[in-house]
Amino acid sequence: MKKWLIATMACSGLLLASCSSSPEVASTENGRIRQDEFYERMKTEKTQTGQTFGEQVLQQMLLEDILENAYGDQVTEKDVDAEFEVEAEQYGGTEAFEEMIKSQGMSVEDLKKTIRTSLLVETAVKEHADFSDEEIQKAYDDYTAGSRVAHILVEDEATAKDIIKQLNDGADFGELVKEYSTDTATVPDNGEMDLVPGKTVPEFEEAANALENEGDITQEPVKSDYGYHVIKLIKAGEKGSLEDERDNVIDTLVEEKMADQNYILEVISKLVEDANVQIADDDLKGAMSAYMKPEETEAPAEDGTTEDEDADTGDKDTSDTEDKKSDESKEDSTEEDAE
Repeated sequence: MKKWLIATMACSGLLLASCSSSPEVASTENGRIRQDEFYERMKTEKTQTGQTFGEQVLQQMLLEDILENAYGDQVTEKDVDAEFEVEAEQYGGTEAFEEMIKSQGMSVEDLKKTIRTSLLVETAVKEHADFSDEEIQKAYDDYTAGSRVAHILVEDEATAKDIIKQLNDGADFGELVKEYSTDTATVPDNGEMDLVPGKTVPEFEEAANALENEGDITQEPVKSDYGYHVIKLIKAGEKGSLEDERDNVIDTLVEEKMADQNYILEVISKLVEDANVQIADDDLKGAMSAYMKPEETEAPAEDGTTEDEDADTGDKDTSDTEDKKSDESKEDSTEEDAE
């Protein structure tokens, strides 16, 4: 009888329970995929990073758990929603942003979960960072207070140039916002928004900060990944004293740390160490290898033996020497008796 037929029979009748005890994950007309099969594949299939899919998923789950335990009470749903809105503004408003998210095969909930994790990491970095007075002073000297600006976002450069011409001829900025701007999030406010350092694309922030007087308008379209911007300075930011701006200055320093992957690795590694991570499945031991020190093994002696073996050998050599001396003493005594 053919082996495949024997296997098929083994999975039928009374023996069915032993072959299908693992819960079903998916099925086709050709068969079923069981949880244990899926789990085994996750543990063996490699990703481009060299880790298995299972190790990557486990790493993400452990990091989320560690960060939530350490800083979960410091990041609120309101914080996540605020960051989501900031990101949405850069994509032309919430509606356009959500469409982009959907096109990437994600949901708003997926992205908000990612944002929350990012904010937890930022909180960890901020808590572990120890900025010197010199660093804070230098950051304050370089700091630009946030301004209030308005912008019109369009898809092509020609339209942006035409808008600039209309504005120079006396057209109302708010009216042109309603007529042309594709940034639906700022249209209700006549295109106005707070210019928060580090929260807009660099091209936009640089052009906006270059405007010196309230009412000034960029005389050339500002190109970014989202299209072409026409920017107007509504109110210039007023820089307070170092004491007044200290929190904002530290935020800029934290943002710099967030761009340093080695520093983030150092911070997360310390959290992982404090969490005493234990991975029971040997096939998934590599999940946290990037954040955990390798286990120390006892270094062998130069002759290939361990220190314990050397100690045992030393004890044995001492014992052998003492036994030899005892035998020689007995021989001498025997010879004296014979005489």
